[in-house]
Amino acid sequence: MRRSKKKWIIDVEGVLIYLLSLCMIVLLLSQILLLKEGTRFYLSKVDQMEGESLSLDMPLYADTPLQITEETTVGTDYQHLLRKSKVIVIKMIKGSNGSAIFILVNGKKVDDFRKNNSKLTVYDGDYVEIDGRSSSQPLQFVINIPDQGFLSPPNGLILEGENQIFTIGKIKFKSE
Repeated sequence: MRRSKKKWIIDVEGVLIYLLSLCMIVLLLSQILLLKEGTRFYLSKVDQMEGESLSLDMPLYADTPLQITEETTVGTDYQHLLRKSKVIVIKMIKGSNGSAIFILVNGKKVDDFRKNNSKLTVYDGDYVEIDGRSSSQPLQFVINIPDQGFLSPPNGLILEGENQIFTIGKIKFKSE
C-alpha cells in the first residue's frame, strides 16, 4: 500500500513538471512569434489599433459653462465630519452692534455681531480674524473659551482698536 502511494505522488509530480515545462515552452514560443511582424498582427490587438483615432465623435466643449457654487458642491462641509470641533465665544465689549463687523474663519465670513457676541465652532488649524474695517469708532473684543482643550488662543484674550482687522490667530487644540 505504501509503495502505491509513493508511486502515485511520483506520477503526479512528473505530470506537474511536464505541464510547467510545456507552459514555459509556449510562453517562449509566443514571445518569439511577437518579434516577427507577420504573426504579431494576429497575436496583438494593440498593433491592429495602432494609428487609429480612438476619440468619440463628441464636441470638445460643453453647451453651457460649468458653474460650481458652494451651495451646490457635493460635500461642502465634509471636513467637519473628519475633524474634532470646539466652541469659542467672541464678545464685543465696546462698539456699536451691527452687521458691518464680521468674523472671518480661514478668510471666509462666517458670522457678524448683531447681538454683540458670537458663538463660533472652530477646528484645529483654523485661522480666525475679526473684520472691523467698516467701523470708524473704537472696538473692543474679548475671547472666551469654555473648553480647556485649547493651546491657542488663550482664554480672556482682549483685542482693541479701530478700523482694522483683528487677528485672533490660528486655533490649536491640546493633544489628547
